[in-house]
Amino acid sequence: MKINGKVVKLSGPEPLVDVLIRAGYDASGVALEMNGVLVKRADMANTVVDDEDVLEVFSFTGGG
Repeated sequence: MKINGKVVKLSGPEPLVDVLIRAGYDASGVALEMNGVLVKRADMANTVVDDEDVLEVFSFTGGG
């Protein structure tokens, strides 16, 4: 699978939240697309990813 263009190996289907945490993201503080479709934060816990999936993760930062 790919996360923001970087290849990530999976051992099989895995929960999306676990993959995000392992990749260093806080699932509660990101927005993401999976295969070009926006995944709602409420659906992240029930979403499973596999080797063919492509994630684009967007983190928000504050500033002034």
